[in-house]
Amino acid sequence: MMEGADIDAFVRWFQSNGGYIDTKAMGITEYPGSGRGAIALCDIPVCAFQSVPKGYTLFTLPRTITLSTRTSPLPSLFGFNAWRAHGLHKGWVGLILCMMWEDAWAHESDAMDRGAQGQHDVQTKWGPYMRTLPTTFDTPMFWSAEELEELQGTAVIDKIGRDDVARAYSEQLVPAINTSPALFPPSHHGDWYTLDAYHRAGSRILSRSFTVNRWTDNDEVEEDRNCHGEAGEAGSDADDAEDPHSNTSIESSMHIDDARTHPSLLEDTDERLDSDSEDSEDDDPSDVAMVPMADILNARWGSENAKLFYEPFVLRMVTTKNIKQGEQIFNTYGDPPNSELLRRYGHVDLVRLHSSSSTPIPDRHGDVEMKGDTDVETVMHLGNPSDIVEVRADLVLHVVQTTNFGSKAKDTHARIEWWLDEGEDDTFVLTLPESGSHSSAILPPALISLTRLLLLSEPDFESAHSKGRLPKGKLRKVDVNDNKEVLEILDDVFKQREEMYIGGSIEDDERLLSVAETLTRRKRHAVIVRLGEKRILRDIRQTLRAMLAELGTTSINGAGHGDEKGNRRDRVGDSGKEAGGNRKRVIKDSEGDRGWKKARKR
Repeated sequence: MMEGADIDAFVRWFQSNGGYIDTKAMGITEYPGSGRGAIALCDIPVCAFQSVPKGYTLFTLPRTITLSTRTSPLPSLFGFNAWRAHGLHKGWVGLILCMMWEDAWAHESDAMDRGAQGQHDVQTKWGPYMRTLPTTFDTPMFWSAEELEELQGTAVIDKIGRDDVARAYSEQLVPAINTSPALFPPSHHGDWYTLDAYHRAGSRILSRSFTVNRWTDNDEVEEDRNCHGEAGEAGSDADDAEDPHSNTSIESSMHIDDARTHPSLLEDTDERLDSDSEDSEDDDPSDVAMVPMADILNARWGSENAKLFYEPFVLRMVTTKNIKQGEQIFNTYGDPPNSELLRRYGHVDLVRLHSSSSTPIPDRHGDVEMKGDTDVETVMHLGNPSDIVEVRADLVLHVVQTTNFGSKAKDTHARIEWWLDEGEDDTFVLTLPESGSHSSAILPPALISLTRLLLLSEPDFESAHSKGRLPKGKLRKVDVNDNKEVLEILDDVFKQREEMYIGGSIEDDERLLSVAETLTRRKRHAVIVRLGEKRILRDIRQTLRAMLAELGTTSINGAGHGDEKGNRRDRVGDSGKEAGGNRKRVIKDSEGDRGWKKARKR
């Protein structure tokens, strides 16, 4: 089942360039609300032609048809020195430009422009693939200011990075294309090299790319471990790989003749595009690659039944579970929270959070099940078990500085300096507490450590600093007063974190979702994201209050966990801006300021 002329042309291109797909087992079809996806055309067993259960190969592709700055001819045609001079070897700008260039030559019908370069075959190598990629996106990058307001307080807002994207476009990409009218004809600029086209290419990479590392002699066959895959060296002919048409298991696919040590066809490209030495700690941008066919598979929480595995010369999609005829084939990347699903892919996942089993059952999937009226009771039990809340360190600092506890710490600047010099995080991640969780299990150790550091008296701080040991990231059983101070500070931190969200209380958002047909798709997604985060804070505050009750005290605020107003309050101290409101925060106190040094990735 290969639907549409573009898909038919893509499959022919895929096969003619060394790719193999089992067309009897897997097809490509349209799924409402999800776009194209892979479907099982027959029952696909995990055990295939072996006596021991192994994965079934759905398709393979040679590394040469992955699209990256390592495999694209554009850096070489543009000139490696010029490529580096424009900073195109850093970050995603180079790959975005390669994508835009392929898109232009794949769709442009001006034969004169094509003939001027004389590289028609090279320039259109990925044309059939480019025509299958989405042209519209529902990610927050494309939302209006009014639509983004519905995400106020969530982990999404800080990570969109529109200003950074616009700056990279105007300062790096535009000057680069203006230097080479032969590669980037001016007649193409208005359609294929606009800021909107830049956003589109970046969103394709964000939602569909894999990390395909160069293969080394020490590498073993790997599976993709997160939102991207992991793999090896680019550029070997498909003929050098094992027979892709044979259906092999994961283990048997590893048996490749060690005597075949073919040099990379793009070895010179690899050397010239290596990141600068000062960037050696960062991921190599040339590892980020578009992987035709693999990116067609959709993802859904708890539904993975196939994985992409990496070998010296090919990438291989292998089943991990039995798949029945008609079921969708999913390649899921670690079950991300809804905030990341929305930011990267433009959708959210909903499953039943409370079931008879210990593991949530993915019996509901996002937008598909929320189109009509849904009673509030049902909505109360739907969510994403992987949801998270991010708490910024500057909010903790602010709360400490504005309470009586903070009077013990006269020099918070020195404490901040020490914390950052030790390489500690500036953001703490809270997750949905498991039933019966103790506060020691639901609070990140680093969050406890920072709170205790900021609460130390001056003599205790000097002693700890002289010994070079930060406070331990756990509550102390024998020190009731210390535990009370930490818990009361964190309860206020979480209360103020709750107040950053729009939309009122948890109950207000649940009522909104019970009449989902009255909401736009984007608002519905925003409500689902913020509701999941509000629930985490509510449940954690309930646990903290139970702990405080055991210690014979109440929160310094004296407010119950249901005190959810939904009206944002500006809660940061001297900086005059809302805590967590900027992409890069700056801690300020009476002594001076220093930025939290861990920047967010787009």
